[in-house]
Amino acid sequence: MLQNLLLLFLYNLIFCSNIYSQTLQWRTLPNSPSVGSGTRLADVFFSNANTGWTIHYSPGQIFRTTNGGNTWDTTVIQSGTAFRSIGFFDSENGILGTLAGDSSKILFRSSNQGVNWVPITNLPAPWPKGICGISIVNENVAYACGKWDFFANAIKTTNRGATWSSVFSDTSLARSLVDCYFWTEDSGIVVGGYGVYSVILITTNGGNSWQRVYCCSRRDRCWKISFVTRKIGFVSIESQGLSYILKTTNGGYNWMEIPFRNYHQQGIGFLNENTGWVGGWGGPTYETTNGGAEWHLAGWGDNVNRFRFLNDTLAYASGRRIYKYSRETVGINLISDVIPVSYNLHQNYPNPFNPVTKIKFDIPLDVKRETSNVKLMIYNALGWEIQTLVNEDLSPGSYEVDFNSGNLSSGIYFYKLETGNFSEVKRMILIK
Repeated sequence: MLQNLLLLFLYNLIFCSNIYSQTLQWRTLPNSPSVGSGTRLADVFFSNANTGWTIHYSPGQIFRTTNGGNTWDTTVIQSGTAFRSIGFFDSENGILGTLAGDSSKILFRSSNQGVNWVPITNLPAPWPKGICGISIVNENVAYACGKWDFFANAIKTTNRGATWSSVFSDTSLARSLVDCYFWTEDSGIVVGGYGVYSVILITTNGGNSWQRVYCCSRRDRCWKISFVTRKIGFVSIESQGLSYILKTTNGGYNWMEIPFRNYHQQGIGFLNENTGWVGGWGGPTYETTNGGAEWHLAGWGDNVNRFRFLNDTLAYASGRRIYKYSRETVGINLISDVIPVSYNLHQNYPNPFNPVTKIKFDIPLDVKRETSNVKLMIYNALGWEIQTLVNEDLSPGSYEVDFNSGNLSSGIYFYKLETGNFSEVKRMILIK
């Protein structure tokens, strides 16, 4: 009986008409907000795997999802208010930072999932001129800092944003602050600049005192923070030339410089000590798998400014779109188990299409192994990878995959089939 069940399982695995590919990778959320090439979604925050928010700088817009990014609702549209940072204590209570420059519009508070926002008018003096970074520590405590270009200031709340206290305004240590990250209610770092210097400051007593642990005399400023453990973390540096990323292995007290490239980097996110990504203003995303020693184009993301990791299998990033790192199931239809004599990538059908088209490909027998590692990727007209449809070991046969263009704009796109022995690219046209 057990042998019969095993044979039935193997038969279904090889010959069933629908195979599911699960790959851990970044994907563009097709229904996420889309902004122009000269702007971006400044921040993204998820209180759990399903509920999250993203903000657009100008005009001030807030978008919310309750289904893991599959769909988004616009909760706020406010012209003249430059939304910059966002964080939530739970699914109901959150805070929103801006660059408005007006003390009555610098920081907002919501208690109904971000549907309505109330300005916080009791900020301590000297009040911040903008809030660029928010660090949610627990259900009650948060830190916020700014501004990115001048007037360094950091503030703290212990009651979900109802009241705030000043924890930093020492211009002898920093002139600007961009981001903050706190491990506990008392211990954390802020990053920014001091004129032409990039600066990192650390506190272990809730901001009562600060120590400058990094200062570099280049025309740049520290931008974003990413910690993978309590000890190991990374910081991006927005540079005017050859840029660096910074790494600590002792909880922020010492930082080593890792050369990056001549690139206007901003967003940074590391999954672990080896694997991470860097986004840049007006450019693509880069990936490393060896701790920053080498970098290559990641094939996803444009203008990425913020990464948010919920765990090692789920993360979100904001740029021109919202991008999701997860294991997503993609349906691959095995339309024939007759073994093809050669690799073949067929023309998609229909073409032109809107919004769904089918892509068929043939995988022959590999004399060295029973399966072939197959990748099927979608690229835009600039050659940037926008989606991976297949990344899986497949048995010989003919397959068909549906590609849903979602909110992609009309234009020419390319799809590429790649294995260890074969590579082919074809063009398709999306007309909406």
